[in-house]
Amino acid sequence: MRRVVLLMLLLLALAACGNNRRVVEGPLTPVDPTPMNDPALSRAADAVQPLLEMRFKSTYAGLEIRNDVPMMVIYRKPDPELDAEVKKAAPDVRIEFRDARYTRTEMAEHVQRVMDDTEYWKGRGVEIVLAGPDVDGSGVRVGTVNPPGDLARQLAERYPAMSFNVEQSGKVVQAPYTGPPPVFDGTKPVFPTG
Repeated sequence: MRRVVLLMLLLLALAACGNNRRVVEGPLTPVDPTPMNDPALSRAADAVQPLLEMRFKSTYAGLEIRNDVPMMVIYRKPDPELDAEVKKAAPDVRIEFRDARYTRTEMAEHVQRVMDDTEYWKGRGVEIVLAGPDVDGSGVRVGTVNPPGDLARQLAERYPAMSFNVEQSGKVVQAPYTGPPPVFDGTKPVFPTG
């Protein structure tokens, strides 16, 4: 009898190990009620981004959506007019303005210079695969397959008016064509559209 009781307890314990369900009473609430793509923030960004890019090229650096807070962060060189126009264009969302070192225009110029010089850098053993402005206006982010430890210094020496943030990046590989098969007209392939 004792063996049967121990065997039953063992079987119940094993069955309980495989059953990880919890019984919850009352309404279920999500752990994080903030949506991943807050519609109000998306609408605000859609309204504000073109305004910043067209009217405030001399001060605007970047725009960041923070769904975890939720709020929109505008990086810019101090500009009271920009601040007022953004608040007017997006009155229903929380907005934080942060100072930036460079404007988006300044960073874009240096992104172009770096990308135009990829052969120069290859000649020095550095394969640059991407460059882009940092959203916070702190400088240009440069991605390379094989960054030497002093690449940020080398970039700053070649382009002294900008700061650089270097990161290791994978090699960019062109995606394969997945559309309809090409039609050959006798001279070159013609890829159908649509």
